[in-house]
Amino acid sequence: MQTHTTASAVLGSPLKINSLVIKNRIILGPMAVLRPTPDGRPSDQSIAFLARRARGGVGLVFVGGAVASERAWNESPFFPNIRFDKDEFVPDLARMVGVVQEAGAAIFAQIFPSFGRMGVPRNGAQPIAASPRPVVLGATGFPDHVYVPGGRTTPPPAEATVADIAAVQDDVAAAARRAKAAGFDGVEIGAHMCYFYSSFLSPLANTRTDEYGGSAENRARAVRDAVAAVRAEVGPDYPVGIRMSVNDHMPDGQGPDGFAEVAAHIAAAGVDFISLSEANYESMGENVPSTSGNMLAHGEPQAFRAAVGGIPLFLSSTPDPQQAADAITAGHADATMLARQLLADPDYANKVIEGREGDIVWCDHANSCMRRLMTNIPVACHKNREMGREDPEAKRSTPLQNAFVWAAGNALLMKIADTAAKAAPARKH
Repeated sequence: MQTHTTASAVLGSPLKINSLVIKNRIILGPMAVLRPTPDGRPSDQSIAFLARRARGGVGLVFVGGAVASERAWNESPFFPNIRFDKDEFVPDLARMVGVVQEAGAAIFAQIFPSFGRMGVPRNGAQPIAASPRPVVLGATGFPDHVYVPGGRTTPPPAEATVADIAAVQDDVAAAARRAKAAGFDGVEIGAHMCYFYSSFLSPLANTRTDEYGGSAENRARAVRDAVAAVRAEVGPDYPVGIRMSVNDHMPDGQGPDGFAEVAAHIAAAGVDFISLSEANYESMGENVPSTSGNMLAHGEPQAFRAAVGGIPLFLSSTPDPQQAADAITAGHADATMLARQLLADPDYANKVIEGREGDIVWCDHANSCMRRLMTNIPVACHKNREMGREDPEAKRSTPLQNAFVWAAGNALLMKIADTAAKAAPARKH
């Protein structure tokens, strides 16, 4: 008789990452929904949002929407961000860390040095990336209920010089030092989507002919060296990981085997975990799916497991608890990392672990949260009225902003807007 391991038993079991033991295998992924203060410090809402998910039972939370360099602060496409780029922010970061840990979860900082191909040129400064390749947003489709009328192509970044790459590495190591000083339980280096470090990993974005381009080993070099620099800064016992893309999902793009080969070169520098991130801004429909388990169906965690051995892998976009548990039992991954689902139900982890899956409030993938994020409107969730209001004094969106969010998700209105946007250049000639 075949035995069936319950989701509560698997996802409720502890996970060791370097010297740290996480109490369970349900993780809050990083999201730019924290609404920090205008000068980049965690606000009461930032802290209340994270603490609420910690009380809801997750074993680990990642702090996203944060920057590790002044460059990233200046070129960010959204404001404000939580800052790790100066020592003066450490006390405020420590306050956030203490509250989250007291609420029952470990907390990791995402070290994010530059927006790369998604950066916005400001004050005469140009974003940098591996190669001067722009991003064609939604080149292969947008997520459900997300529209960009007329489409959008970002300004081409400048090709990073060797000196630029070294400067970014210094920023990453310094930010990791500040995170450790603030009491964070670990850090991860962001090398996903279309950001700076991710631009090196795939031949689709990296056309360099120097030591940072060409072979998988060369394309891994910038991130591998950053991991080594962080490891030297924080010591051997402190958890250090990476978040990286696993599949371009683009014509002529790199697939999971190629990304896994790159990951193996990076892992040799001392990686304790890998957060798997699907697709990028040019293939957003795959990055923000409406069904559970796409990553498993594409064979991406399986490819990484074969390439990096027993390094813990964090699975994304798999809110179905049994599906995630089965993947862990099969050895494809070690934890499930969720974002939108934990906006809709901050108590998801407790409900899964207590065997109360019937009580879960499910994300319906209407993606109003994403439309808000894209337009710098305070993020909320129509499945969870508490979301964005965890701190009673938190700023809320206005009725006019709410109407805009609704209109931006209306297929008919966005089709009209798209037609008008595409016709506008023709009228200029």
